[in-house]
Amino acid sequence: MTGVVDSLWVYPVKGAAGVSVDEVDVLPGTGALHDRSVAIARGDQPVGPRTPWRLRSAFKQVARDADMTQVTVTMPAPGVVELRHRAHLAGPSVRSDQAQPDQEAVLRQWFGEPGLRLVHGDAAALWDVADAELSVINLATIRALEQLTGTTLDIRRFRANVYVDGLPAFAELSWVGRRIRLGDCEVEVIRPIARCRATSANPGTGERDLEFPSLLTRTIGLPHLGVYARLAGPARLHVGSTVVVGDRPDPVPLGDRLRERREVMHPWPREAEVLETVREDDRTISVWLRDPYRQPVFAGQHIRVHLPTANAALTWRAYSVSGRRDDRIRITVRLRGAVSESLALLASGDRLLISGPFGVPTLSREPRPLYLVSAGIGITPMAAALQQLVAVADGRPVSVLHVDASKESATLWPEVVELARLSGATATLFETRRAARRPTKRDILDSLAGDRDAEALVCGSTDFVAMVSDALRSAGVDADRIHSDPFLSPATEVPVRRPAPGSGPHPVTYLPDGTAATWTDADGTLLELAENHGVPVLSACRSGACGTCTLDLVHGEVSYLVDPALPPGSRAVLACSAVPTGPVVLRLPRPPE
Repeated sequence: MTGVVDSLWVYPVKGAAGVSVDEVDVLPGTGALHDRSVAIARGDQPVGPRTPWRLRSAFKQVARDADMTQVTVTMPAPGVVELRHRAHLAGPSVRSDQAQPDQEAVLRQWFGEPGLRLVHGDAAALWDVADAELSVINLATIRALEQLTGTTLDIRRFRANVYVDGLPAFAELSWVGRRIRLGDCEVEVIRPIARCRATSANPGTGERDLEFPSLLTRTIGLPHLGVYARLAGPARLHVGSTVVVGDRPDPVPLGDRLRERREVMHPWPREAEVLETVREDDRTISVWLRDPYRQPVFAGQHIRVHLPTANAALTWRAYSVSGRRDDRIRITVRLRGAVSESLALLASGDRLLISGPFGVPTLSREPRPLYLVSAGIGITPMAAALQQLVAVADGRPVSVLHVDASKESATLWPEVVELARLSGATATLFETRRAARRPTKRDILDSLAGDRDAEALVCGSTDFVAMVSDALRSAGVDADRIHSDPFLSPATEVPVRRPAPGSGPHPVTYLPDGTAATWTDADGTLLELAENHGVPVLSACRSGACGTCTLDLVHGEVSYLVDPALPPGSRAVLACSAVPTGPVVLRLPRPPE
């Protein structure tokens, strides 16, 4: 797989406009010469004139400050940067060799913030992530996205160092762990880039004219565009150099390297190996996959599959994991439409692009009685839940109720019955063909144990989930312990950001530490509130697109400023785009056992 280096860019000041170059020296541990070597430190942050790498919240950055796109940069002398603001071209500039008070006065005039000043990275570039050295974007992917969305995308939105061309669109989604040659420069791809709100800012005007991370996820099911790479040695990059992509890495060493870097719970795209495709019945298949990352997947979580289309685009769907065995995971798919039909054609040895897992694991560590209620293909997370209970010899009382046309048409029912037997659960099948009707609330409650302290997982159509949830609440089951998982199709309309439904104040508690905060509209999202109070919520895209910031909603209700491409589930919250509508209690995800 070969291509060409189309253009090279350097960004001497973090967040400011880039400079196009024909060639640039690159060094391991540093990246491109002068890239992200200077930043504008915030007035309320204790950042010295020379600083090691630190979180981007210490600096002015496009994700929070869209007007940073209006700051242009030149280098009038070696190691000296000069900044100008497009809205203040007649006024003074800011230079890195100026006295700090002079810098602060001009920067305050530009941005209206006190205490802003230039700082230099000490021995490392001030990237958003600590170990990035180069960023690479495939121009064919940008063109494909333009066709899919009907939107013209200025490449300056993405702030990459290296833009390559001549390669297939979306090919870079499987590059993690591969070696790539950029002319005489060799790099190893270390991760895909989860795009943040910075890409929503128009590089020409500074306006947030596009909710790009959300649009990206709705289009291809992923918030990623481009890859980060680490240099194998010093080199010089040239425009026009040949790009050569290396072979696929061995999955076992790749998984080990990811764990060594503590990157265990990432949902990155990667190529899973198809081990087996099983025909469950005339309308259902199961696909067994080997994940090269060997990610832990828990009951209630799902993965996304991403399939190429005839016009070199990607289409995607989300499927609950229906089983796991060692490093193998299973999805069970009802055949209805082009995506499922394509999955049915997969054979052993084929490769399937997947991402995830997504969603909050369903089973709590509290030994409460458990209700598993499903209809149709909604049985898939129930099979995974029972398998997990059997694997850990969990002795909690479990009641299983599944609704289907008949025993013969109930996919995975024999497996569920056997797992229920092994776990000591009761399993009931409601056959609508034999009963000549759909189940009522009374039927639901009569089939369960009637314990108000129970928690429940409900999966099926939207109407079924609503009916069962209402029946459980009427029987005294706490709404906060009912986990609903209705069948939903991905959102495809252009995402629009809206204001919060109220201004607060609302009390917010973050578990397990019990950190208490008070939210008002000025605090922004639940993620921003957590960051302001030192709560360690992981995040990436900050636009409701990637699922990294998913929290468990223990109590209360939230509203979304941007609708997620796929809702994360009834008791899960994407903190980066949600705000509380009243008192809220949230729990950070527990690390896997």
